[in-house]
Amino acid sequence: MKLIERSGHVELVHKNGNWILLRDLGFSPVQTVVAATAACSAYVYEGILKKQNIRFRLISIDTEYEINENLETHPISLIHVHFVLNVDEADQEKAIKDLRLIAKNCPVAQSLNPSIEISETVSFSDGEVGSD
Repeated sequence: MKLIERSGHVELVHKNGNWILLRDLGFSPVQTVVAATAACSAYVYEGILKKQNIRFRLISIDTEYEINENLETHPISLIHVHFVLNVDEADQEKAIKDLRLIAKNCPVAQSLNPSIEISETVSFSDGEVGSD
């Protein structure tokens, strides 16, 4: 990975277009940490559901985060990831229980400071279940 400074902001170089790492022009570095955590959690959760032979369709992933205003550097103190899925009603309880497996299997979550609280929730939407 390569980062460059350009016109007062930092960019993460990518062949399909650079990511601007400045809140007003793109995503802040803190937002990219939160997004990376949510994306990794989603990939892990999908893998767990597939391994359990739970048919699902991922509709959306919502994230919220909090920063610790009491510390001078304002680090992340909480990341919450909420999944919205289509899952057969018979498998929904199992899909809820599988949330507990995400954090210990997500390399991004495992790389963060242990003081950051990470939580995951899921809700279910009506609609067609995927063949996953």
